[in-house]
Amino acid sequence: MALRHTPLVPSDRLASPSSYRQLARRTEDARFRATLDNLIGTQALGTLSRALAREGAVSTTGLLAASQFDDFRQTYDAEMRAGGSRGTLHSYLNIASSTPLLTNPGLWDTVAHPLFVVLIAYALGGPIKMIDMRAKDTYPVDVVARDNTLHLDNSPFIDEYKVVVTWKLGSAKGPSGQGLTYLPRTNRLFRQCFVEADGSVWSDEDACIFPSESRVDEVLTAQAGFIEGPDPLVVHLTDLDAPCHTIFAASRLVHHRYRTSTGAARSAVMASFHRTDDSEEQLGSKEPGHTPLKQFLVTGGSQERFLSAVHHEKPAIEAALDQLSARPDLLVDPRRHSLTGEAFTQWYSRQCAGVTLNNLRTRQMSQKTADRTSPVGRLVQRLQFDLQGPLNMPFFADMREARRKRARIWLREMSPEDIHEVIEAECMASPHIISPAGQEAIHGSTTALRSLLLDLGRLLAPSRAAEASAMPGPADAWAVRSLPSFIRDLTVTASWLGEGDRDSLTTAMAFALLASALSSRRFSLGEEGHHITERLLQGYVALVNDTADTHP
Repeated sequence: MALRHTPLVPSDRLASPSSYRQLARRTEDARFRATLDNLIGTQALGTLSRALAREGAVSTTGLLAASQFDDFRQTYDAEMRAGGSRGTLHSYLNIASSTPLLTNPGLWDTVAHPLFVVLIAYALGGPIKMIDMRAKDTYPVDVVARDNTLHLDNSPFIDEYKVVVTWKLGSAKGPSGQGLTYLPRTNRLFRQCFVEADGSVWSDEDACIFPSESRVDEVLTAQAGFIEGPDPLVVHLTDLDAPCHTIFAASRLVHHRYRTSTGAARSAVMASFHRTDDSEEQLGSKEPGHTPLKQFLVTGGSQERFLSAVHHEKPAIEAALDQLSARPDLLVDPRRHSLTGEAFTQWYSRQCAGVTLNNLRTRQMSQKTADRTSPVGRLVQRLQFDLQGPLNMPFFADMREARRKRARIWLREMSPEDIHEVIEAECMASPHIISPAGQEAIHGSTTALRSLLLDLGRLLAPSRAAEASAMPGPADAWAVRSLPSFIRDLTVTASWLGEGDRDSLTTAMAFALLASALSSRRFSLGEEGHHITERLLQGYVALVNDTADTHP
């Protein structure tokens, strides 16, 4: 399917402004901000809030004591060694499933310091909750993939803020490679939406990426209306002495991770925040938090409860503001980290060249063939790459896509061992599929994929969802419960695919295969579920065998 990109526009040019929740409650937001001003109103807080609203991001370093950060960092490193996904592009860990990290006070002060919470709540105009917290280690590699091209996060119909903390892997020093990169002031615009003849309003993931020269130029032109001077402004947060804590408008500020083969490996913790009334999502952690404010971030609650929790943290907030006032150098000056000259030219050329994941896949898969890796091992390696490929899924004005997110992340970030266990079991049940005689493509691949997903969705009717068995291993119950919603939305994606879009079809088939195999187990779908998985495995093997870099 051709990418259906939509422009970034001011609010008065939106096709359905009433569908954007952040535009529908400005009076209510102003009242909440006034309440926060009365509770913790200081000149320093106002300065930070205005900078966040103006630029789209604010970064600090050294706000946390080095000894406290290093204690957290050692726990982080141990958990990543024990449970990180060790994927082809990065190693991932869902922090909500890590008791050692959740019970380490340094984690919360690193990624959810009370000052950060107040700044985000002020920006969003209401009480906030944390809906995701993840760890990622990234190594030097020259690649532009779907998840690190220029993009915007999440739905256009609400605002999402993130805190990203980055540092040099294995140390308490700041990042010196693989840095967060963003285009200041692009947060002042909105993604345009699609409006159907029946009045339904929606968007999709393709609408929020900028993977080509024309799209990069489009966003730089949009930025030019908000900055002084003739040159674009691109901030790359790297070469910092201490860990860097960045608060930014993730759904509105154009950004990415700038992956290169130079610089050091990078560790990061990322937390995502929504208003409590914007979505059904929650962190899903069994750990309640150490203070009333941390407990609120995990469970949500009323505005009164949130303000009471903030009041409890008022001394910590004021101390942080005093520290920043006394040490202005702790506030990162983004202009000192702007890409200029040859550095900007290299960045621009790389982004305009588009996604280069297939090149990396070809190199690494060729090595696997030379190493005489088993057919199942090569298939697992290929799946890891294809799970990072293009998958255009829908966003809806009513935010119902939130129900699929856990499954989407779980599948995309599965470790090679977990993928191997699933694929090996399926190949043992159907050994003919990976033999040359069994490698036949599904006729009319996109139509057949959608038909198989419809059949799978029928088996996963809501009445069956309650039958999910206990889930061992890397996934928690939240991810399992979201599988039916993920499969429903993947069916929509499959209906958009064109037969000529081999990369998107292969990625959709990879997700469908793992989703079907895991659903069959967890929801006891019987022989019919096994048959769907077998057909998906057959189709996936045939697709990847058409690619020269792998031969399962």
